[in-house]
Amino acid sequence: MNMKEVVQAVQAGMHEITPLPVNNIIGVSHDREEHQWIVTVELLERKSIPDSMDLLGIYEVFLDEDGEPLEFRRIGGRKRGDVGEPTGL
Repeated sequence: MNMKEVVQAVQAGMHEITPLPVNNIIGVSHDREEHQWIVTVELLERKSIPDSMDLLGIYEVFLDEDGEPLEFRRIGGRKRGDVGEPTGL
């Protein structure tokens, strides 16, 4: 798989892992030693009014070379309106 295919697979397949909607793909890397893709994705955990108060969870999804999910974990969170490093929200 190439990077574009990995991103498309994550966007299309996240509903099979979690009911949370994908907000944005924020990073993709390929670990050649481990033979896996690592995709960092923001998921909408809580919708708020105003939108700038939405709670976004930041997750890493690990996929094998064929795009099959291996691991999924939350690594942080932030409010949509926050700028800077994610927190452990």
